[in-house]
Amino acid sequence: MTPSLRWMRPGLVPVVAVLCAGLVACSSGDGPSGTSSTSTLPAGLGADQLVSTRLTAVNGVDAGAASGNSLNVPKGWTAQVWADVPDARMAVWTPDGRLIVSTGKGGSLSIVTPGSGDRGPRVAQLASGLSDPQGVAMTRQGGRDILVVGEDSRITTWTYANGAISDRRVVIDNLPTGGHDSKMVAVDGDRIVYNVGSTANRSVADRTATPVRATIAQIGLDGTGNTTLAVGVRNGEGLSVAPDGTVFTAINEDDNQPYPFRDGDRFGTAVRSYINDHPNDQISRITPGTDMGWPRCVPDSRGNADLRDLGYVNDPQFNADGQALDCSRIGTTMLGLPAHSAPVGFVFTRGSRLPASLADGAIVTAHGSWNRQPPREPYVAYTPWDSATRSLGPARLVATGFQNSAGKRWGRSVDAIPGPDGSLYVTDDTAGLVYRLTPGR
Repeated sequence: MTPSLRWMRPGLVPVVAVLCAGLVACSSGDGPSGTSSTSTLPAGLGADQLVSTRLTAVNGVDAGAASGNSLNVPKGWTAQVWADVPDARMAVWTPDGRLIVSTGKGGSLSIVTPGSGDRGPRVAQLASGLSDPQGVAMTRQGGRDILVVGEDSRITTWTYANGAISDRRVVIDNLPTGGHDSKMVAVDGDRIVYNVGSTANRSVADRTATPVRATIAQIGLDGTGNTTLAVGVRNGEGLSVAPDGTVFTAINEDDNQPYPFRDGDRFGTAVRSYINDHPNDQISRITPGTDMGWPRCVPDSRGNADLRDLGYVNDPQFNADGQALDCSRIGTTMLGLPAHSAPVGFVFTRGSRLPASLADGAIVTAHGSWNRQPPREPYVAYTPWDSATRSLGPARLVATGFQNSAGKRWGRSVDAIPGPDGSLYVTDDTAGLVYRLTPGR
């Protein structure tokens, strides 16, 4: 069985990509007025390496909300509005070079067929009447190409051929809904990895609910062997399989985290300066039995400027004395991201046609979130893979510019995947667009 990733180069073994390490603060780009805005991302993410680049539209494509705006991308890259896909969420390439895009609340899947020459792509509806379709992945089984889709309460598979899908089958149904109920999927061999998000921002009851919430699980493509891999994962929307075959997740952490340190009279209170930049969102390996601690343990980035190998501190509301869970014994977070990044897209890039600087690591796409003053801006970042240590390194920014200094957004990145042409394709559910970011040659 060939493992599948969310991008697929026709004719080659598919591979997953994860993109984020070594981020650096940067300008958010020029808005329609041409004035530069100030980033809400911390220094050290490589923003100084990005250049404000005016978005153009591929022939025949309406730029919509992106009209007159710019993105910050590496020097020499071009930035284009490539396709109009309302509510565009997660994306996957088919073996014959088309892009399938989920629409979440739109209840449908779109299929984008690239145009010839300078003509824009053709967008058509692939499936409708779905319930909040989010995660999408491709794999191959029994000589057939299989599309895997995560809906709010179920995981389904379809046979894909020549721009159409058929033979819908429910792999698992009656999954928990409500709260963070977007079901993301990654496929590796004959197993599907999926997430079950938390019911709320902070809910200790999720850890003992039936079924348990805030988990990462796996199930066979045939619907057998449903198993929980990890608990205490507040909202592990980013899912991918690393080059070493292990599962990784990118996690949306708490909003309004009570101050967890006993260094004065602030313990357990709402401290805006702390809430703005804590707790860090997380990227980490998931193995059977993993506990990411939520909401009893809080990622602790003190003394770790590069946000690597983060330990935990007790949550002051749910675990003040450490009796409910020993936070020193649950391991560490491999890599932290700026708090309130809301990472959604996450894909490993080995085997892609991206330039060498991005070709062996992971791409993480941050949706940005509200619980900050000003809100954390959306971004796309890359983190390199270290084969010797089987780990991801510090993230660096690849694309920003969706938000101005006042926190107003014209767009919001969701997913970013390498294309068969060596470009990076980014979905935007606010502007309803797909962008093509192309490296200089």
